[in-house]
Amino acid sequence: MKTEEIRKKEIHHRIKNNLQVISSLLSLQADHFSDRRVKESFHDSQNRVISMSLIHEELYRTGETGDVETFDFKAYIQKLASELFRSYVVGNKNIHLKLDMESAFLGMDTGIPLGIIINELVSNSLKHAFPTERDGEVQIKLHRLHIDENRESNRDQDRCDVSEFLLIVSDNGIGLPENIDFRHTSSLGLQLVNILVDQIEGNIELKRGKGTEFRIKFREKTCFEKKVI
Repeated sequence: MKTEEIRKKEIHHRIKNNLQVISSLLSLQADHFSDRRVKESFHDSQNRVISMSLIHEELYRTGETGDVETFDFKAYIQKLASELFRSYVVGNKNIHLKLDMESAFLGMDTGIPLGIIINELVSNSLKHAFPTERDGEVQIKLHRLHIDENRESNRDQDRCDVSEFLLIVSDNGIGLPENIDFRHTSSLGLQLVNILVDQIEGNIELKRGKGTEFRIKFREKTCFEKKVI
């Protein structure tokens, strides 16, 4: 492995460890408060930190195969969703997770914002969509809509492909109240979602019906280095 790749791999490992320390500190700090809403805010912040930590863990693992720039987004979401269900689903609630995801390797600039977006939307579903002991299901889907191939004629340039993806996060719960405009709300979680969708130059739609369904389209550029013979 090249020296530069080893260095980047080690950086991801250190960042992951530092974020885990921050997560532990948030958990300890939350124990000093009795107010439910304050404790919940710390809990939410802790899960946001965990969502970023898991990405650096995946980048570290992927780096073992030589690629330290992208990570397996499908494997990451499986781990993130498991963490969120462990964190929020308590008591006798019977809530299931359904994943329908294509394999996709994303870079940090897209993956980290998307991870936080999924964290917020799944957390909202687990906290609010299934009151009392209501059963239900949370779904996460990721599909590649199409690929724009850009095959450069210049032999010295890399070839870059741009893929468009559709991410769907949905639940079959009680649904978002009709009087709530998710684009203009006091909810920190939904504010973060809108900010981060803009950051990755994507677009987001909300479908109301049997539950809540957020549909996010975004694009990811992947470049392939020219082999030097």
